Amino acid sequence: MEFKHIDEGDTLGGRYRIVSLLGQGGMGRVFLAEDLKLKGKRWAVKECLHVGTDVQIFLEEAEMLAQLQHPQLPQLVDYFASDVGGFAYLVMDYIQGPTLHDLFERSSRELSVDRVVHYSLQLCELFHYLHSFRPKAIIYRDLKPSNVMINEHDRVRLIDFGVARHFTLGKNADTLQLGTIGFAAPEQLASAQTDARSDLYTLGAMMYYLLSRGQYMYITQIPLAKLRPDLPQSLTDTVQMLLHDNPQDRCQSALEVQHRLAPLASNPNKPAARSSALGLPNTPASIPRKLIVVGGLYAGVGSTFTAVTIARVLHACGVPQALVEQPTNEPDLYMLLFGDAKAPPSYTFASDAAASAGSLLHQPTWENGLTTWIPIHLDGFSGTWTPADTFKLLYSMTKPIVIWDISTGWGEPSVQELCQSADEIIIVLDASPAKINRLSSRSRLKQLIDYQARGKSVRYIANKEIPSGIRKEWQESLPGPVICTLPELPFENVVRCLWKGEFIQDQPAVLDKLRAALHPLLRELIPEEKLIRSEARPKNLFSRFNLQKKVE
Repeated sequence: MEFKHIDEGDTLGGRYRIVSLLGQGGMGRVFLAEDLKLKGKRWAVKECLHVGTDVQIFLEEAEMLAQLQHPQLPQLVDYFASDVGGFAYLVMDYIQGPTLHDLFERSSRELSVDRVVHYSLQLCELFHYLHSFRPKAIIYRDLKPSNVMINEHDRVRLIDFGVARHFTLGKNADTLQLGTIGFAAPEQLASAQTDARSDLYTLGAMMYYLLSRGQYMYITQIPLAKLRPDLPQSLTDTVQMLLHDNPQDRCQSALEVQHRLAPLASNPNKPAARSSALGLPNTPASIPRKLIVVGGLYAGVGSTFTAVTIARVLHACGVPQALVEQPTNEPDLYMLLFGDAKAPPSYTFASDAAASAGSLLHQPTWENGLTTWIPIHLDGFSGTWTPADTFKLLYSMTKPIVIWDISTGWGEPSVQELCQSADEIIIVLDASPAKINRLSSRSRLKQLIDYQARGKSVRYIANKEIPSGIRKEWQESLPGPVICTLPELPFENVVRCLWKGEFIQDQPAVLDKLRAALHPLLRELIPEEKLIRSEARPKNLFSRFNLQKKVE
């Protein structure tokens, strides 16, 4: 069957009467239509031009849209195709509201940082959904302000999937090189293969455009930080990273971008804002938000001990933090905490809640002073832990610093995704020459070098002193300097504390040693004035009394 060009007043398929033209672009026109069967129902009808020579492209878009089930994406309800030529049509739900382009122009080309971040975070969620789509990821490829609609609830809706395609691993080029000049990624313009990072480039290009009063990075070639020195550095750094020509140098996932932008958000969906509404303590404004991944170069080196040490030293410094046990680890933290006796009543393991549809915000938390413990169940986590579960758990945190103990799970997909978003990656090792030269250890060191090459902060901590005779040779064998060396603690004392369900790190004399050992790391994590104040605090009752006498 061949369809002719339609216009206002025409009826499509005996059911959809065309009311008016909504818009048009290179991939076709879009009409508003009323449903003659369902009275009062209105639809958006997209007309695809010259489908006679591109029937397969139309059918692919129809099939793709039919599979999408997301409240912020268009829902396909019907389509009409022609095998012999002419036109074809997609019938989709009608979304009322201006486009981001309309909003930008009405605002005299000035949108606040809050609004740009608010919309960008939503687009990160949408891109994560599309890029995680199975059996094949969907690459949108044409993000621009005119393809983003804003509804009455200030939520974004992506429209026009005419350029979207499935990602096929191993292909050297796309069969269709399209996009919008000014926003398209360099690989699109070079007829190379696009992937998820191409969409992230378009997000960076659009953010640059919205924050620079409508300028294009590919024309100005001026970093956003120079155009807008008033913007937060973390924001301009993220935009600059997204706009690298080489996809390897960009953020590698939408979740990584989301993690970078989240601290800049000031909307009701932000965990810190939600915590206030729930009566939870707010994040101290003076403490920068940090995600710290802690792992061992090999098994048994003490990554959990190091993670707990960092947590308890930060607690002593007056810094709120959470310690998360990676759900794919062998369970350890629950036993160290004497969970059967000390877990809060009705405690729900956060890993179980994150992997389900339940809310994490209303679950009882396991607190110890300024530390929130997030262990996994004694029997381990039985489900499949995904990167999406990781970030669902991460974004539920209200503490400014999150310490994530991954043990030796560097190869886990969710851990690799987490490392892409980490502010600090800490690897724990000791002086064992046999273990450091294992094939698995060398492979992990190579992985860490790759993270460093991408600009990640990778730091090495030695658990126990390195003998002076081999210290220089040992240090030279590592890809980077050792920032801290933890003192060796009497084994008998450590075991005695474990059997009591206590941490030796909380003993005042031990804590002083550990704080001194971790001082170089603490300087990187918390403001200097906060560190100085914490070190000036009295350490026991007698020092407090003596200090009071001096003041008097």
